[in-house]
Amino acid sequence: MSKLPRLTNIYSKVKEDNGGRDYTLLAIEATSPFTYQLGRPDPMRYQVKVTGLANMYTGPLAVQDGILREVTITVKPEESQVLFEVWLEAPAEATVSFTEGLPSRLTLLLSRSPLKDFYCGKRVVLDPGHGGADGGHRGPVNLWEKDVVWKTAQEFSRQLRRLGAEVILTRAEGENPPWEERAGKGEGADLFISLHTHGEGDRKVRGAAVLYPPGSREMEILARAVLERIVSKTKVPGRGIFPAAELGKVKGCPALAIETVTITNWVDEGILRNPYFHRKLALAVLAGFFCTYGEKRGK
Repeated sequence: MSKLPRLTNIYSKVKEDNGGRDYTLLAIEATSPFTYQLGRPDPMRYQVKVTGLANMYTGPLAVQDGILREVTITVKPEESQVLFEVWLEAPAEATVSFTEGLPSRLTLLLSRSPLKDFYCGKRVVLDPGHGGADGGHRGPVNLWEKDVVWKTAQEFSRQLRRLGAEVILTRAEGENPPWEERAGKGEGADLFISLHTHGEGDRKVRGAAVLYPPGSREMEILARAVLERIVSKTKVPGRGIFPAAELGKVKGCPALAIETVTITNWVDEGILRNPYFHRKLALAVLAGFFCTYGEKRGK
C-alpha cells in the first residue's frame, strides 16, 4: 500500500494581478502529490475531497473577506479522505491549478468580481480623524492618531479605487476641518467612514470598536457586521459597538466611525506599525458593508 500524502497547511489571501483583476486565493498544501475531487453542490459552496491524512487543524476556519466566508475541514478516516467545504459570501467562479513539489499545492482562485460590481461607481467618503495641530491620542512610544488614521485612509482609498469606487477624503494630510464640514461631504454618498483610534488612561485596555448613528437599527446591524469582520480578519479584540451622536450629522448615507485599535495600549500601537494590518482592516470593513448591503442595493 502506497504511503498517503499528509496535508499540512491551508491558507487564503487576496491576490491582485496586473490586469486589474482581483481574486481570493485558497491553497491546500501537502508533503507529496495528492488526488482530489472538486464539486459545487450549490452556488455558495465548493467541496474539495482530498485523499490523504490531515496533519493540520481541522474544523471551521473563518475568512470573511467578502467572497470567502469560511472553510470547514472534516477528516473521514474510514475513507482516508479529508473534506474541505468552501463556503462563499457571494457566488464566485473558481479556477483550479495544482503544482507538485515540496509542498504540493492545490490552488483555487475565486473571482472577486461580485465585490467589484458592487463598489464600482459608488461614492465613498473617508474621514481620517483629527489632523493639523490636533494629533488625537498618542501611543506609549511615539505614534499619533492623526498620522496612523491617515495611513489607514490611504489603504482604504487604494482598495476602493481598485474596486472602481469614487473616493472623497474629508481633509488633506495637514488639515483639521471642523466636524460639520467633514459630515457635510457625506451628503449624497453611498458610504461615510470616519477613521480613529481609541485612547484610555489604563494601558491594559485594547481593541477595536465601531460607532454608529444613535437610533438607527440599520446602522447598528451594519456596525456589528463590520466589527465581526475586523476581529476575524485582524485578530484585534473587539471592544463593542456604540452609538455616537456626531454621526447623526451625516445625512443621507450609511455612516460609521471605526476605532481601529486602542493606540494607548503597547500591543495595539505595535500593530499599527505593520502595513498589512491597515490592508486587512480595509478589506474587513469593505467586506462587512458589501455583505450587509449587497443584496439590498446591488450595483
